[in-house]
Amino acid sequence: MEEEENGADHDLDPPTKETSSFISDEEERLTMDDLVAKLLRYRTWKYTLLLLSLNFLWLAAPSHVYISAFAGIDPTPNDSWVCVSERCKDLVEQNSSLSEMFPCSITEERNGTRILLLQNTDIEWNLTHSSFSVEFDLYCDVGDRRSKKTLISSILFAGALTGLIFGVYLIDHIGRRKTAILGFIVLVTAVFCGTLCHNYNFLLAIRYFQGLGSFLLSTGMVILSLELTPARFRNYIIGLLGIFWALGYPIASGLHYFIPEWNFNFLGTSLAIAICSAPVFTCIESPRYYLINNDFESARRSLRALASLTTSDLELEKIDLANLLSVSDKLRKQTLKQQLLDLRDNPTLLRETVTLMFLWFCEGMFFYGFNFGWAAILPDLYLGYVLVGVGELFAALFAVPLIARLGRRRAMIVGFLGAAFFYLLAIPEVKIRGQWTLESASCLIGIVFVSGSFSGIYLWTGELAPTSHRGFVWCACSSVARIGSFVGPYIFNNLAPLTHRAVPLGGLAFLSVLCALGSFLLVETGNRKICLTGQDVVVRRKKHFRYQI
Repeated sequence: MEEEENGADHDLDPPTKETSSFISDEEERLTMDDLVAKLLRYRTWKYTLLLLSLNFLWLAAPSHVYISAFAGIDPTPNDSWVCVSERCKDLVEQNSSLSEMFPCSITEERNGTRILLLQNTDIEWNLTHSSFSVEFDLYCDVGDRRSKKTLISSILFAGALTGLIFGVYLIDHIGRRKTAILGFIVLVTAVFCGTLCHNYNFLLAIRYFQGLGSFLLSTGMVILSLELTPARFRNYIIGLLGIFWALGYPIASGLHYFIPEWNFNFLGTSLAIAICSAPVFTCIESPRYYLINNDFESARRSLRALASLTTSDLELEKIDLANLLSVSDKLRKQTLKQQLLDLRDNPTLLRETVTLMFLWFCEGMFFYGFNFGWAAILPDLYLGYVLVGVGELFAALFAVPLIARLGRRRAMIVGFLGAAFFYLLAIPEVKIRGQWTLESASCLIGIVFVSGSFSGIYLWTGELAPTSHRGFVWCACSSVARIGSFVGPYIFNNLAPLTHRAVPLGGLAFLSVLCALGSFLLVETGNRKICLTGQDVVVRRKKHFRYQI
């Protein structure tokens, strides 16, 4: 089994037509990936700056994704309040002890339903930071208030799912750069509108369009980054993305800490997005986009712009760009109907796709469940997000080397089992120091494993999915990840207060073990040729894995 998993020796043997259906004379020709690699063999600091600038947008990502956690901080029993309505003053006069109580505990039963006696219009809080949770009366766990507040965080992913639906069309029809620019406009406009927001439903709409714009912007820029990078360096783009994302956490904490008004949190965040994402207006469009759409003149202009960032003397005018259309490019023309029929007729491809979708769903739920639930786990929200950034930075720096060392399969199993261990370790109620508990520390370490697995699943999906179905598999996995991300914030914000602390953490641990099992049932892809068709997936599985799903 050790040798099967490793696959280090026999995997590098040249494949034959008997084991691989995608060996053809066309493979020997120059492809767009080959041309990009030849050009960038002589890259300069200008190209490095371009690549870095395409990933600057991730510095502002935590600020706008988690803005609902910062701008919606709940008051605590330690915060003071005063009456502002006659009704409140009358209640306090009748019972002076009410002034020492937390308003969320001042309730009465009416027709079997617990209701608050003091609404947000009856009292005024003395808080260092204003909050939409107070303005919209969402901070008490009475009635549906808590669910309504969590929806403000979760609806972001409903917008992202809509962005996915539009993005599938836009990215290949108007281009990566124009899609990203459209996403930029939608995102910045939506976040800026938060400055003027004083209505709950309006805030929901803002968060929805935030998700839509964010997905279009980030997906367009990621695809640009990958397609303007030589194939052998693309793994490191995922690592670079993770590094910038992690560095965005202290930026988010600082931005929201030093801006006390929640509406101005949105204003500051919109400016941060505009600054960090500005390179979208000056970057080069991917020559691959033009090539696939048979616009060879525009593809040549894009290649010239890329060549200007290098010292290469490659004569682009003499290259017949039509011949750069590789087998993989032509397979992109396969219809959705044909892809679905292939899944029906190819059980191996279907099972691997469903397994990947399960992993993506759980990853989205784990990652955003914690990152929208730190207010319930950590004693200091601002310091907590800084520490989360440190943990995710560690994961970003070491995930790619670890994956290269252990292989995709083993690294994912280690990541999921590590997360499960720390979920279970977080269950006992043990104080460490001050307000810090074993749960706080364990969850901060657990997010490192979750974040590392997130990097791994991006890489692994691209290698497991055959070229003929890669777009479909990516879209399917990304869709269920958005659903998992939507569910995630409810774990610690809604489920945890209603049950024993072991229920959410134990449930996450159980799902992590299932994810480790799912990873075990997939195939190691390191140092192996990527499959072109569904039939190649069957051949790969028979050759490299003895256990059938």
